[in-house]
Amino acid sequence: MSVSGAPGPQLPFPRAEHAARVARLRAELRARGQDAMLVFAQESHYWLTGYDTGGYVFFQCAVVTADERPIVLLTRRPDLLQARQTSTIEDIRIWWDAEDANPARDLKAILEELGLAGARIAVELNTHGLTGWNLWRLQEVLGGWCRLEDDGHLVRRLRLVKSAGEIAYTRRAAEILDASLKAVIAASRPGMLESELKAVYLTTTLWMGADMPPNAPLFNSGPRAVYGRGVAAPRRIEPVDQLLVEYPVAYRRYNAKTEWTILFGRANPQQRHMYDTARRTLEQMTAIARPGTTLGAIFDVHAQGLDAGGFRAHRYGATGYSLGCTYAPTSMDVPPMIYSGNPTRCVPGMVLFYHVMIGDSDTGHAMGVGHTLLVTDGAPEVLTWLPDELTVID
Repeated sequence: MSVSGAPGPQLPFPRAEHAARVARLRAELRARGQDAMLVFAQESHYWLTGYDTGGYVFFQCAVVTADERPIVLLTRRPDLLQARQTSTIEDIRIWWDAEDANPARDLKAILEELGLAGARIAVELNTHGLTGWNLWRLQEVLGGWCRLEDDGHLVRRLRLVKSAGEIAYTRRAAEILDASLKAVIAASRPGMLESELKAVYLTTTLWMGADMPPNAPLFNSGPRAVYGRGVAAPRRIEPVDQLLVEYPVAYRRYNAKTEWTILFGRANPQQRHMYDTARRTLEQMTAIARPGTTLGAIFDVHAQGLDAGGFRAHRYGATGYSLGCTYAPTSMDVPPMIYSGNPTRCVPGMVLFYHVMIGDSDTGHAMGVGHTLLVTDGAPEVLTWLPDELTVID
């Protein structure tokens, strides 16, 4: 089913900016000798055209040709009006739910219409919008009919350096995040459930106009503070305790992130040493976030700082990543990540989340600090606030 109509006015960026992004993608496809790209990532749809929905969890694909023909979107009927009113896309096709539905066949019909039999077609693979099942169906239907190729994170790499409009959204996300972290610290006290502090975070951010976060926040106390991920069932904070928080704030889908540790009752000498090590390492990593520095070199500073503090056995294999516009289930806009040997170089306009997390499984103590920064022509601009000293609540 084809549905045409003038696109609506609810674009996140000026129409000319969206058009320029599509033009950059087409130029890259031509340079690579590819005839078209199958775009499955929702953040790519949003960045290219403004299209904003949650329907990507099903089969949804935008066909972008290397020439100037209009983008064709294949989606489900519940997403039709949003596609019309939030994007620049005019040619919208619908696949219908049925017991024998196979949207890959509907997509093939579009590709046939565009004369792409035997063509080289890039497929956006690194996305939660293309499940293994859907990729299998795509390969079964199109295998041998055209040549499917890995896109190599093409749109993600185009999105890595942010425009002025994207930076403005990120700054607003950071302002809201700062207010939320101050509110969380002010509300923290022994006897609370972790979930009560999550409610403070969500209430503050949503009242200030943020989006729902693309992933659940991490509020881990007690022995769970050494975990690198959130867990189910809230724990009650004890009089002497520790709480590690890490969470995103999204504004117009653009994310800022923070990580901080709150201690209750007291801070013992080991915890203060962990904090001093983590904070010093974060500052050293931040100091070198300048144009030309590789992400691998940033990781090396992280490793040296933790090793010098005696925490080699407890450090992670990555220490941060790129931020941008993302959808559930993650606020990590990767690649790139900050790990050893990563050759990606800092460029003005990149937004990075740095965090130094120490989960000492020997003592059960945890410490984490992290902030969001913007790479500039000189020293980086730290976008998010952290307290000057370790937070200890009596």
